[in-house]
Amino acid sequence: MFTGIIKSKGSITETTNSHIKISTNDSEILKVEDGTSVSVDGACLTVTNILQNEISFQTSKETIERTIISNYSLGSIVNLELPVKAQDYLSGHIVQGHIDDISKLINVEEIGNNQWIFEFDTKNAKYLVDKGSITINGVSLTVVKPSKTTFKTYIIDETYKRTNFKYLEVGTKVNIEYDILSKYLERLIIDNWHWRNNNKI
Repeated sequence: MFTGIIKSKGSITETTNSHIKISTNDSEILKVEDGTSVSVDGACLTVTNILQNEISFQTSKETIERTIISNYSLGSIVNLELPVKAQDYLSGHIVQGHIDDISKLINVEEIGNNQWIFEFDTKNAKYLVDKGSITINGVSLTVVKPSKTTFKTYIIDETYKRTNFKYLEVGTKVNIEYDILSKYLERLIIDNWHWRNNNKI
């Protein structure tokens, strides 16, 4: 489990249809053991090897199809986060590292005071609630003014500097994970409807 609070960034040094390699200067991440989960742009990947400042991850067909990994090129900057520890602050929200959608950045507006508004398209507005939580490229953010096809989020300077948001351009694709609570609620409602219908209540 993750919190969506990005600790550091890394750079893609190799990418194939079965693995990726990422270089980073984060000493804590470089000390993890093989088999440890790491959030890479919000996708939970398993460390297979660490050599000097380079981490290797195996990527499955499912992961490649459901995330932006296939869009990575050499030098792409990615957000990195280690799993949350029991004694850590849960500063963001509960993030599983399971990508639900790929979204596209459709507009960026700087509003002054080192703040920006990023606007994205969406295919699943049903999971979006104004002032609710969403994870974009592994970053825990707040949804602002969702519509049937788009939503916005405010980015403060600390988030802008700490993550790869400053490298995003209009048209860039990002990983999206919706709030787990909204997905469980949807499932509960659907299952309850089927149960009531089958039992003719």
